Amino acid sequence: MEREREEQLYRRQADLCRVLAEPTRLKLLSLLGERPRAVKDLVEATGERQAKISQHLTIMRQRGIVRTQRVGTEVHYSLADPRILEACRITREVLLQQLTQQASLAAPLIAAEGV
Repeated sequence: MEREREEQLYRRQADLCRVLAEPTRLKLLSLLGERPRAVKDLVEATGERQAKISQHLTIMRQRGIVRTQRVGTEVHYSLADPRILEACRITREVLLQQLTQQASLAAPLIAAEGV
């Protein structure tokens, strides 16, 4: 029984990671980390089409990553749990460290070849 629960948790974690594995969604999360925003503000900040932003927000809302609040005639989106930004920050730091290490390894080879 415990193994089943653990497997279910891994499946849900993988699903969350799949939702976050999209550059526009990461950008939206970063923007929403600053403050709640209306769709039109997110469209303006990203330069993406309104339909695309709405689609991404719907997916994240369905997964419980963002939530909505009606403000007058607008729907404002905010992070359901700000800790999601910490997870994104950590993965970004790991990526930057990997890129730095790769560049350090490549630099002497590039210099030796005169590129």
